[in-house]
Amino acid sequence: MAESANRPKFVKPGVGQALHSPGGDRITPKVGSAESGGAFQLTEDELAPGGGPPLHVHAREDETFYVLEGEVTFFVCEPGDARGTTGKPVVAPKGSTLFGPRGTAHTFRNRTDKPAKLLIIISPGANFEAFFQKIGVPGAAGGEPTEAEMIQRLKDNAPSHGITILGPNPL
Repeated sequence: MAESANRPKFVKPGVGQALHSPGGDRITPKVGSAESGGAFQLTEDELAPGGGPPLHVHAREDETFYVLEGEVTFFVCEPGDARGTTGKPVVAPKGSTLFGPRGTAHTFRNRTDKPAKLLIIISPGANFEAFFQKIGVPGAAGGEPTEAEMIQRLKDNAPSHGITILGPNPL
C-alpha cells in the first residue's frame, strides 16, 4: 500500500533509501513530500568526520537542522548575502536546532573525529527530493560516487533546482 498525505507513517530505525550527498554524507529520507501533502521532507543526515556540503543557497526551500548525535559546525550568512561573504561559524552540539530560511547562504561540517547525525526538515520538499534523486545515486562503479562525479552532478543539476553552489566549504 502506497503512503499518502492522509495516512500516518511509522519508519523504523535504519529504514529508508540512503542517498549520497556532497562531502561524503549520506542522507536517508524518512517522510517524503507526497506523504506530507507537499509541505515538507524529513531526512536523516549522517556526517562522517570532515563531512559536509559546499557553501550553497536554496532559492526554493527553508531548512531546519536538529543535531541528533555529535557536534556539527554551521556556517550561516546574513540574510541577503548571495555570495556567502558574511558567514560566521556556529558550533552546534547534540540537541541544537538551526533554522535556515530560503535565500540564506549556508553550509555545515563535522569538524570532530566522531560521526554526527542530523535530522533535517526541508520545506517544501518535492524539489529537494527530485534534486537528490539525481545527485545521490551510486557512482559509475556502483558504490559511493567519486568526488569528481559528485561535483559534476552538482554542476549539472543544482541550477535547475534553485540551488546555487557558492564555493567550497569554508569550515
